[in-house]
Amino acid sequence: MIDSGCTHHMTANFENFKTLDRTYSSKVKLGDGRLVDVKGKGVVSVQTSLGTKLISDVLFVPEIQHNLLSVGQLLDKNYSLEFKNKFCEIIDPSGTKLLTI
Repeated sequence: MIDSGCTHHMTANFENFKTLDRTYSSKVKLGDGRLVDVKGKGVVSVQTSLGTKLISDVLFVPEIQHNLLSVGQLLDKNYSLEFKNKFCEIIDPSGTKLLTI
């Protein structure tokens, strides 16, 4: 199975996972065209200004160099993103700013 890189959140950092199903495996195609192995899927906890938030369906991809958030998946879950001054603010469905990246 091949997952599209734009539909999932991805991280290479095992320590980020609160839960991880290592029986899940597939491949994901990155923006540069490389096909890399997915070694699991789980829930990651993220520290925000409002405390710890959980992100589900995060793929464990050891070969990537950076954590990747899916804009499409955030929008599907009614988050909004605002880009300004070289930063991106992620706002939850209630209108509260969670992160600035």
